[in-house]
Amino acid sequence: MSETSPILSMPYIQPSQAQKHVTHNEALRQLDAIVQLAVISAELTAPPPTPAEGDRYIVSNSATAAWAGQDNAVAVWSDSAWTFHTPQTGWRADVQGSGAQLRYDGGSWVTPDLAPLQNVARVGINSTADDTNRLSVTSDATLLNHAGSGHQLKLNKNSQVDTASLLFQTGWSGRAEMGTAGSDDFSIKVSVDGVSWDTGLEIDSNTGKTTLPNGAEITGALTGTAVQQSATDDTAGRLLAISGTNGAFGLGSTGNQPTMSDIDADDNSTGFWRSIGTSVGTYPAGVSKFGSLRHERYDANNQSQWYVPVNADEVWTRRYKDPAWGDWRLVYDQASLVGTVSETGGVPTGAVIERGSNANGEYTRWADGTQICTNGDAAITTAPAAFTGTI
Repeated sequence: MSETSPILSMPYIQPSQAQKHVTHNEALRQLDAIVQLAVISAELTAPPPTPAEGDRYIVSNSATAAWAGQDNAVAVWSDSAWTFHTPQTGWRADVQGSGAQLRYDGGSWVTPDLAPLQNVARVGINSTADDTNRLSVTSDATLLNHAGSGHQLKLNKNSQVDTASLLFQTGWSGRAEMGTAGSDDFSIKVSVDGVSWDTGLEIDSNTGKTTLPNGAEITGALTGTAVQQSATDDTAGRLLAISGTNGAFGLGSTGNQPTMSDIDADDNSTGFWRSIGTSVGTYPAGVSKFGSLRHERYDANNQSQWYVPVNADEVWTRRYKDPAWGDWRLVYDQASLVGTVSETGGVPTGAVIERGSNANGEYTRWADGTQICTNGDAAITTAPAAFTGTI
């Protein structure tokens, strides 16, 4: 019969053994030392100076003094001496104070891996989870870190009409939300009371495009009250929407600019437009409506427009002074300074200077109605109303 137990090496009482109580007490001493193992520390390499009866330690590596050569052993202070117990693979110990759990793996004491949590009904971290919020965390911050490279936070919903979003609250009342709420379009919206919501930005889920009121498609565009509502929207504070064909306000265009059928020429929207003949609003009398119009707005009471028809070398301008637009006026340049002088109701409608001759002599006509005629060295000055007189 063996003299010790196979697992804990506790001494057996032998047949006809004298002083059996000594062997029995030694076995109890070992049980007392290693059952429900809880140690004061597992980091010391030398014994503490004033241990108390029953103090237990796990001896750290490279131990010295009375612990020399006892690395990883369980050291117990008993009867004014250290006794050592060699751990076996699988032994577990609780470190008092820190509450750390250690496991002996056959070579050293290590922190054991936690068993995976699967199909847990609820988890509350410093909080109480419920059937709706099955994971509840009360904390100053929550860290979701990568495991070697990237990291994704996934929100999956059942169907298109359901919601997958991040909801930001104040006092448990919604104030901002971003995600796919009620559709697959991605949106960002805000609320002042948790009841009425304003969608600031939205991206179409099917095409990534947004169709503006003028028919222009904006690839990858955002819509909502924070973005231009049309190519001519100049509301302060809104994001500029750049379309693939029309640009912002028609600038940067690779095709036709927004047509004047989308905006009244007498409106007060700053921008550049293309007039297509069917455009509405007031244009220079007798001038083609095919052309380009630029509108500049200083404020509601001070605005100006420039119009260039496509079929003439002309530039027209007019100014808005509250409460109405003024008359269109031709801008004179090299092309219109000298030409055929004409007028309507005393307002010049042609060139500034006209020079010509006939069998009676030469003449010079001015836009203010003055006509100077010469015949040889003689000069005759007249001011006919419509330049219909002869020399």
